[in-house]
Amino acid sequence: MHLFVKTMAFVFLIASTQLKANEPDIDIQQLNEDQEKNVRSFLSLTLEKCQSPEWRIKNLFTKADKEINKALRALGYYQVKINKQLTFANECWQASFNINAGEPVRVNRLSVQVIGEAEQEPAFKKLLADLPIKQGDILNHGLYEKIKQDLHSLSLEFGYLKNQLIKKSLQVNPEKKLAEIELILDSGPRHHFGKIIIEQNVLNPDFVKRFLEIKPNDYYSTIKLAKTYNTFSSSLYFSSVDIKPKIDKIENNEVPVNITLTAEKKHHYSFGLGYDTDIGPLASVGYQNHFLNRSGHNLSIELDVSPVLSGLEASYMIPFTQPRTDHFLIGLGFKQEDPDTFKSDTLKLSFQYQHIYPTDWKQVLFLDLSYEDFTISNNSEKTILLVPGSRWQYKESNHALRPTQGHQLNFSLAGSHESVLSGVSFLQITAAGKMITSLPWYARLITRIDLGATLTDDFSHLPVSYRFFSGGTETIRGYEYKALGPIDNEGEVIGGKILTVISAEYEQFINESWGIAAFIDSGNAYNPNNISIKSGAGLGVRWVSPIGPIRLDFAVPLNGSDPPFQIHFSVGTYL
Repeated sequence: MHLFVKTMAFVFLIASTQLKANEPDIDIQQLNEDQEKNVRSFLSLTLEKCQSPEWRIKNLFTKADKEINKALRALGYYQVKINKQLTFANECWQASFNINAGEPVRVNRLSVQVIGEAEQEPAFKKLLADLPIKQGDILNHGLYEKIKQDLHSLSLEFGYLKNQLIKKSLQVNPEKKLAEIELILDSGPRHHFGKIIIEQNVLNPDFVKRFLEIKPNDYYSTIKLAKTYNTFSSSLYFSSVDIKPKIDKIENNEVPVNITLTAEKKHHYSFGLGYDTDIGPLASVGYQNHFLNRSGHNLSIELDVSPVLSGLEASYMIPFTQPRTDHFLIGLGFKQEDPDTFKSDTLKLSFQYQHIYPTDWKQVLFLDLSYEDFTISNNSEKTILLVPGSRWQYKESNHALRPTQGHQLNFSLAGSHESVLSGVSFLQITAAGKMITSLPWYARLITRIDLGATLTDDFSHLPVSYRFFSGGTETIRGYEYKALGPIDNEGEVIGGKILTVISAEYEQFINESWGIAAFIDSGNAYNPNNISIKSGAGLGVRWVSPIGPIRLDFAVPLNGSDPPFQIHFSVGTYL
């Protein structure tokens, strides 16, 4: 084994040396990191290979002085001295540049003004107070251009469509190493939205107007136009959105807007095959009708089949006055769950009101009427429950598929009482949180906590769907799915009143697609009089595949279990 490792290391060393020998070497000395980076971005030589003709390399080498001077002037260095050398050897070429950037040019005078209607706008005052260049700073042409672009962009954002820089001056005195900047923006008049024309033929016009973030006579705003675009795009109804402000049709500072909406297909079908280590092979079939009527009502049906967890669910969605944030949902579903610890058949009728707050918190108020036939530890029960409750959900991340920063929060409160169509009284509270933290070297830390508590005087009649279990991919890896929890006198797992699970995972990505992970999960489902904590730890492989992030974990139980290790496979984002 040691001989094999040494041999492979030697082969790798030879291969990497050969690879390096077949690449040109451009050596740059005496510059700091930013200067060198900018110089390399300007140098045409960096695009050439060993196989490039010698005449072309020599021509670009001659041209390099002009490119280096241009690159360093952009950063404020106007008195550059260059010593350079070009050699051809070992079937390739090498170029070396010894560059003295000299003393930088500094901004001696800086004057940036806004005149016109925008002069008193707080946003413009803040921009002028936070300019990226200050008097006395080293001149940076990129930041000078950024100031001009920021003034123009902010003007468009606030509806000053006729803005113009009536003065834009950058004067440089290389001998004195001084520069003077003067910019004057005339914002012109502030514009308003004019007539808004929406072209579509599948929904009632009054219903479609509820998605608008703009109204006639509102101040013109590119942000509001973007919000309107996103609102239409994220709805269930439209496959494409085209918003065109008619700048050429402005009258009395009013901008007419044309919105063209292309409808989604009325009928949408989906099919899926997969595998999950908790529930085994699975298949799914889905159907969605986007346009049951012109008022935006929507129907969806989904069938999921696996050896452990199967279900059939239909939901009817009715938009409210604000379809962007509010809707009412009626659901009817059947679920069959059959892990090693119990068996459950549940029929549920659900009524939900869902609301999204401006802070992006989502609240769901629900009333569930369920019938559950379950068997656990050789005891069978049939229970009817009428369960009112509420859920609150929040999610934020900096990337949809592989966030490096983000968090997710979930809270729920539900209960029933025997006096109201229920076979058992209980009150249940759950809370869950997940956080992703960016770390150096293309790594991230993923922490997770799941908490739950149930109050009931008749736990034996509480359906298994309202009991807590742990074990599996989403709770404690290293143990089988829902195999952990309090046990009865016969040693059978019967679920618990309390759930506590915490998890920490370190992921280190090697490149854009592949990474490795190390993790530890700890906690359990238990009762207050018998707390038993289980832990699992292991290593994993991460792949950002075309169908989404894939996780493969190899976990061992730290408190003993049969089998002595588990393989956990899952597809989907962490948040």
